[in-house]
Amino acid sequence: MTVVAFRERSARAQVLHLRGTALRALGAYPVSVARLRLLFHGYNTTFRVDSTDGRRFALRISVNSRKTPSDLRAEMAWLDALARSTELSIPVPQRTSDGALTTEVFDGALGRSLPAALFGWLPGPDLDAIAAPFHVRALGRAMAALHTHAEGWVLPDDATFPRSDDVLMHGIDHLSRPHPLLTAERRSLIEHALDQVQRHYSAIYSSAPVHVLHADLHLGNAKWSRGRLSVFDFDDCVIGVPMHDLAVSTYYLRPDRALEDALREGYASARPLPDLAGERFEASVAGRGLLLLNELIGTETADFVQLLPRFVANLDLKLRHYLDAGEFRHDVDGVVPLT
Repeated sequence: MTVVAFRERSARAQVLHLRGTALRALGAYPVSVARLRLLFHGYNTTFRVDSTDGRRFALRISVNSRKTPSDLRAEMAWLDALARSTELSIPVPQRTSDGALTTEVFDGALGRSLPAALFGWLPGPDLDAIAAPFHVRALGRAMAALHTHAEGWVLPDDATFPRSDDVLMHGIDHLSRPHPLLTAERRSLIEHALDQVQRHYSAIYSSAPVHVLHADLHLGNAKWSRGRLSVFDFDDCVIGVPMHDLAVSTYYLRPDRALEDALREGYASARPLPDLAGERFEASVAGRGLLLLNELIGTETADFVQLLPRFVANLDLKLRHYLDAGEFRHDVDGVVPLT
């Protein structure tokens, strides 16, 4: 019998396989499962868990994440601290039967152990489906609250976060490896953009205080219910400067200037806004595109593998515009929708 590699399976086949992995991971928690439903299959895979006693949870299986155990301990420790000492609505990490904040389960199809974490349920729709300026102002206020808490929070001794002084966040460099989509011309463009953006990253990091950041605070990682914002998916947390968080969010809001302004207004209502003018901020926005390309090339999720050719072609155009005009935009001529 021929065994199909995980990367070559359809999205449906991948999810079906990971459902079994999820059920095995849930065996570590004091939860009796009544129902398991897919929420998202992308960089990570998340299932909604309904327990027999009526509670709801979200189980995250880190399929593509290369976080170290130390990185994961840091993420869970910060979430635990935020839940205990702030009014923010965030996913509260649940403890295993042994009292741990995470678990892991070996997956034969992927040939490695996958980290898993169970979180309390957050109600409401994702903001990317309903976002208006007042929602994004709330997102800006939440980001500011996260930064204020992070300034006074100390990492546990056994926990670490990657540092954002590197465009690829010190992860595996897939951009320097051979890939059929990265032609010689595209590789030259990417190398030029990486060099320029990295110079700005190094300068930014050396000129301002650093602390832990969410680093992925886009509208798909926020919910809205009964007038209250919740933020989730802290998987990409890094140590960096506040401007980095704002640049990441801006990457996803462009070209909607009203939403970009709303983000800044919300943040500024809670704490001073960092300097977002000039080439350093634009380099940080462009850096997000380069990081996403690197992660997409390394992913094993079926839908992302299919998305990659269009993403590469679009980013080619966006990087050319950025290098020529000094501004990173998604609405340059020739860009096609990803979906």
